[in-house]
Amino acid sequence: MYVSEEIIEKIKDSNDILDVISETVPLKKSGRNYWGLCPFHNEKTPSFSVTQDKQLFKCFGCGEGGNVITFIMKTRNLGFNEALRILAERANIPFEESPEKKREKDKLEVFYKMHVDAARFFFQNLSNNKEVREYLYKRGIKDQTIRSFGLGYALNSWDSLLKYLRSRRYKEEDIVKCGLATKSEKGKVYDRFRNRIIFPVFDIRGRVIAFGARVLDDTKPKYLNSPETPIYNKGTHLYGLNFAKKNSKETSLVMVEGYMDLISLSQAGIQNVVASLGTALTKIQGRLLRRNSEEVYICYDADTAGQKATVRGLEILQAEGVKVKVVQISKGKDPDDYVREEGKEGFLKLLENALPLMEYKLIQEKEGLNLDSDEGRITYTKRIAEILNELDPIEKEVYLQKVSEDAGISERAIRKYMGNQNENSSMDTSYPENLTVYIEQGHVKAERSLLKILSENRSYLNERISLSDFIVPAHQKIFRILESYEDGEISLQSYVLSQCDDAESSKEWSLIGQVAEIPEVDVEVLIDDFLRTINHYKGKIKQKKLQQEIKALEKAGNFEESVKLANELISLQKTLGRY
Repeated sequence: MYVSEEIIEKIKDSNDILDVISETVPLKKSGRNYWGLCPFHNEKTPSFSVTQDKQLFKCFGCGEGGNVITFIMKTRNLGFNEALRILAERANIPFEESPEKKREKDKLEVFYKMHVDAARFFFQNLSNNKEVREYLYKRGIKDQTIRSFGLGYALNSWDSLLKYLRSRRYKEEDIVKCGLATKSEKGKVYDRFRNRIIFPVFDIRGRVIAFGARVLDDTKPKYLNSPETPIYNKGTHLYGLNFAKKNSKETSLVMVEGYMDLISLSQAGIQNVVASLGTALTKIQGRLLRRNSEEVYICYDADTAGQKATVRGLEILQAEGVKVKVVQISKGKDPDDYVREEGKEGFLKLLENALPLMEYKLIQEKEGLNLDSDEGRITYTKRIAEILNELDPIEKEVYLQKVSEDAGISERAIRKYMGNQNENSSMDTSYPENLTVYIEQGHVKAERSLLKILSENRSYLNERISLSDFIVPAHQKIFRILESYEDGEISLQSYVLSQCDDAESSKEWSLIGQVAEIPEVDVEVLIDDFLRTINHYKGKIKQKKLQQEIKALEKAGNFEESVKLANELISLQKTLGRY
């Protein structure tokens, strides 16, 4: 949805930040500012400040800050336009939509409605099919659970859903575009899902956006999922998150692999469960977990594939700064099996005994090694030393002692090896001359994506995305060009090309044009994610510099200054953990 800059400013001007925040956070005036307990983290002493004359808020405890719009976004977990709508309604200000944007929005609404109709069709099929219901009963699934999750059945037919949706006056091309039907090379259109149990997938707002489907026998593939569509990007959603937020008061989330794992746990009374939709955990899903929980328990299958997925998930969550533990299930079982055999209490005991991230890594690195042999002890110690180097000074001290005891190798020897590793892997972090060496994989892509968004919707200029967000000089230049553009006879594309008077900015503008189009439904979430990627990189550069300075001070015997920098490093790492 497009909203003009004038309307955005009017909405901000009509919603005094002090009035808005005071509705949910008790504030007291002290000096120029108003203070209260932060709504974003637990604290006993107020560190949350509201500056009325600047119309800004800032927490000096957790670092959250922004204007009245970002406050609504963060406290209610909403996108930019949704927060804007709430504030507009509060101030009785109407929105403005361009005809093109309204058509796009209307088309998305058709897709959402089509998925609701498809879900009802599948649910009715299951209600009418005793044999398939018996299959679910044998799996321990009850009628109430079937209703709660909207489970359904796709008939063993090539066109039953297609005919039904046509009868509801949906266009065939839209049915295919939504992934509910498939078009063959010869042009024949047929149902995607046939003779399968259906699991509707909901977004965090409770809208049906996709389907998962499981066979009733040993046919391959066992699971078939909706493809990516205008309303569904599988890497940006977590199955069951809408139910977990609605039904659970827990501050933690249990992450499982499959639909049946989640449903069985929920039926047993464990409601704070999500699943990664049959995909390897993505960074965006990791951020969803961080936003909606204080702690995450990874509970994947005990087989090799499940353990590999656990390691990948740990790496993603660790990078996002999520507090994570690993639930260990007996080999040959998955969460579905375990909770049906051991019940709720048995599974809760597994959660109680879940391993902290580092404890799990220690166990994993021992796999396949004989610690009674010199070779095994040396290999284990070298593996762990590399991991220890990534920890903050306090964690490093704790686990260094454990590794020393496990391997029977002195702490001094391990410290020396770790020091050598640091010297061998040290990198030049001069800034910004050598920046492109380190940012190409993630940071540059994030900046390009932000510029892609700005080229398609300039209302985000300086409202959500500003010059200070960019580090690459060519990107800074392109931002200024976009900022200076005025609607007229010349197109934006032609204008930017005319202003890119050097090879580097011209090349970058070309690469920005190759960035995949970002669906309107995902823009707000992705802007936040791209900005976090950028800020996380900036923090990593600072972290590396601090580590090098600490090492130099310790080598020089200046321990007093090194302790000060170590405290600064710990504070920075906490901040990085929130990105």
